[in-house]
Amino acid sequence: MIQSWKKLALVFLVSLFAATAPALAKPLILEEFFRGKTVGEGVFESKIAGVYRPFKVYLTGTWNPRTFTLRLREDFVYEDGERDTKTWFFQKVAEDRYIGQRADVLSPTNVVTGEDGSLRFSYIAELETENGPIKLRFDDTLTQIDKRTVRNTAKVMKAGITIGTVDLTFKR
Repeated sequence: MIQSWKKLALVFLVSLFAATAPALAKPLILEEFFRGKTVGEGVFESKIAGVYRPFKVYLTGTWNPRTFTLRLREDFVYEDGERDTKTWFFQKVAEDRYIGQRADVLSPTNVVTGEDGSLRFSYIAELETENGPIKLRFDDTLTQIDKRTVRNTAKVMKAGITIGTVDLTFKR
């Protein structure tokens, strides 16, 4: 009788764990989500510098199946009227990995898929400011929320210190 009670308890615990364990998320596939037109709304915030800059970004993604490369043009429009354009090239080198390059990024960056399906990458960009160029590190995470939504969060660092964050939501 005790043996069957232990077996029943074990079956119950295994069933409970299986029902509450998080399902592995489907990984974000850059060339699927960002192919064509996408619009993002976000904000750069630096509490240290007292900066809060909302912006919109209009993306155009073109996939080249021969070179396994996604060209992703980003046209930024800040709430204060400033405009900027950046173009990423993401080459798919494995099912769960890309190499990303952009003109102001100092070296190619590895883009890897995490266990939760999010894409993560870190890079140093040299950005032009009114006081001259500044080098900043960005640690980005792209997480697919649903079929039509991806959230991009990033820490922005200078000399290893987080000086700001980016929170951006892309919609298809």
